[in-house]
Amino acid sequence: MLGSIVVVLAPSLLPGWALSSVLDGSSDRLRKALLTPALGLLIVFGISGLLLLFNIWSPLSMLVALLGANALAWKLMNTRHEILAQRTRWQMLEAAMHGEVSQNEDPALSKEASTQLEFRRTRTLPLYVVSFFIASTALLPPLLQRLPFGVDWIGFAMLTQQVALEGNLSLPGTNQGFWTYPPAFPSLAAWISVTASIDAATAVFHLGHYSLFVLLIGLMGAFDRHGAGAYGMFGVGLGVGLFAKTFDSGYPSVASQLGLIVGVLVLLRPTHQRQRHHTLGVMLALICVGLIHPTGAIYLAALMLCHVLHGIQFDDEDHQELMRKFAMLAAAFITAGFTIALVVIAPRLFDEAVFSEYGWQGGKPMLVYNGFLLIVATFAGWSLRNTLEGRIAITWFASLWLLSTVHLVEGLQHIPILSLLSYTLYSMALHAFHIPLAVLVVLWWSPTTQLSEIPERPKPVFKSMPAPLSVALMTLLLLGTLFAQTVAFELSTHDELFSVTPGDLSLREELEGLEEGVIYTENMHWGYLWNAPNQLDPTSIPTLGLVHLTGSEQSNATRAIFTDNASYFLKHNMRYALTSPLGSMQWTLAISPLWAPIIQHDGAVLWAFDTQGNAEIPELQAISIEDCSECTSRLDPWRDHRFRDPLGLGEHRPFLVEGTPSSISVTPPSQNYTELCVVYENIGHLKGVFLKSESGLIRPYQTLKQQAGYHRHCMELAGGQSIQEVNIEWEATKPSEWINPLGLSGRDSIMFDKTGVRLHWLEWNMN
Repeated sequence: MLGSIVVVLAPSLLPGWALSSVLDGSSDRLRKALLTPALGLLIVFGISGLLLLFNIWSPLSMLVALLGANALAWKLMNTRHEILAQRTRWQMLEAAMHGEVSQNEDPALSKEASTQLEFRRTRTLPLYVVSFFIASTALLPPLLQRLPFGVDWIGFAMLTQQVALEGNLSLPGTNQGFWTYPPAFPSLAAWISVTASIDAATAVFHLGHYSLFVLLIGLMGAFDRHGAGAYGMFGVGLGVGLFAKTFDSGYPSVASQLGLIVGVLVLLRPTHQRQRHHTLGVMLALICVGLIHPTGAIYLAALMLCHVLHGIQFDDEDHQELMRKFAMLAAAFITAGFTIALVVIAPRLFDEAVFSEYGWQGGKPMLVYNGFLLIVATFAGWSLRNTLEGRIAITWFASLWLLSTVHLVEGLQHIPILSLLSYTLYSMALHAFHIPLAVLVVLWWSPTTQLSEIPERPKPVFKSMPAPLSVALMTLLLLGTLFAQTVAFELSTHDELFSVTPGDLSLREELEGLEEGVIYTENMHWGYLWNAPNQLDPTSIPTLGLVHLTGSEQSNATRAIFTDNASYFLKHNMRYALTSPLGSMQWTLAISPLWAPIIQHDGAVLWAFDTQGNAEIPELQAISIEDCSECTSRLDPWRDHRFRDPLGLGEHRPFLVEGTPSSISVTPPSQNYTELCVVYENIGHLKGVFLKSESGLIRPYQTLKQQAGYHRHCMELAGGQSIQEVNIEWEATKPSEWINPLGLSGRDSIMFDKTGVRLHWLEWNMN
């Protein structure tokens, strides 16, 4: 993790420091230290994305571009005019902060400088330390586990690997075509992968959580300009949307929020305080976040429109003229973005209907992930309704909430722009409302903010959050942070939550020595090879973003496996197949004489094509709930991702709680098999689990693996003896309890869960 951070942080420090200086000439070292990593990462994202967009990305071109950006930043920071009047506006503000500009020379600069100096004097440094500690917990998951939860990271890892190998987003393996996806995140992850010598999945994991961390501290820096930096993390911490999205590996949509730091820093202010360099900074942020993910660009554009909407209400003619110029520039950028969307991307969605996978994002999903924050923000909005900053934030939230009504036309076809919008905002409840609501809460929470009050309006009853409520919320947040980290430590022992199994990962490490050819992989999360050796051509690819597919052998290869079409395998040099215990193709390959297992790891199998058709065929039997005396029936979390069920396993599996002895009834087949294997799944790390049989086994007492996830345990049968029952015994007398996130997502039925074993099927073999 440290190596990945250094690879990104080192080339981004100087550009980030320069941009923070330009956007906020009043910032001191503390504020710059908070803003620099986030703004620097935003610039590096933009550089990497542009290189890939123009099809010139490579590690060398990336290095040259980063060196150029650092050289430009160095020149910008070290160019100073001796004559004060020839300095830029942000340099003049820096001078005013040091008393070099008097009140008579420029009253506006002197007033802003005095306000910022007052904010510095009233900082509560212990709260900054606590806030920074809370933000740093975003880096904890990569330190505790090797891969992220969720499934999106697999697609990002595939894109990252392809960029690292080919320098573009062409499709790998037996597929012809290309992906259309925002280029910044996978290209920067590829830079990390190449430079730090780590695999693509790990690079994606590290970059995703680092992006969240710098986003949090960057928001603290942006709020610090309003005298509210110490409360930034407390306000953001009242919602769970961004954290849940990161936990579910939706990294690009979270990283695209980096542009909102620029928005909060520049647009939450009266227009006379916004200068030309601020406008250029917003435009730069729009370009960069558009290259990361369009959601961030949409949210920043909405903030720009709200800034314009409230700015033009002032009677001052100079003020309105500035707003008109900014509105024209903002309109030009937004129009350009919509033109690209309509002309380049939307036509490919002409046959796609408006999409609403999770329902109305402004309804129940918003309340689930940001409900508590919304309650506090409601009081904050009411108290700040007569301030310019408060009105901008309220209108910003309202405009994003209105976007969520795209679900009302779900299923409507042949309107590409609506389809594109729905696909872009499909999970916006997690990332659209969190920061706008947090802005309201933080500005109200801090007692030292100096907001721009609307003239001739009544003042609120509570100009800032009452002290008792502030203390109560801080205590609640600290307890919540400790609880969340406890859950994180607990979940790090639950490898069964991954969308690939430990056996899958172990098996992939042994693919390097295989001969050149096509390897069949399932068209599911566990089948996509983000780290396939160069000599192997996998058949499946994830449908991430928009896929332009001109040729693929996936469906033909699948059909050939079902029909034992040996001529197809020979013609296309399909020499191997890879299956996971999470999938369903293993059961078809197991009963085919054309496919023989050559490597097995905990239920994951590498199959080799047998041209003679002499592969041994095992007998497979499902373990039903009736076969296990003390088991309960539990939903299989991956039931919706399996398209065949030849064993009749169904959607439920027998589940045995740790510490509960039980017996499994066994029905031996008519043939004389020599080996019995059981495929099971540990839920959590177990203290000890054992199999025991009075007869039928050469070794009557068997020790099973303790690690979480799928496993396959084989037992040698004793000739001449019949086995009718296998007993399960435990070292522990009671299970460990844990919070199961799958219970929240609907993939499982229980949220407050217990450790144990989920039983799947039996295999009878001749070897």
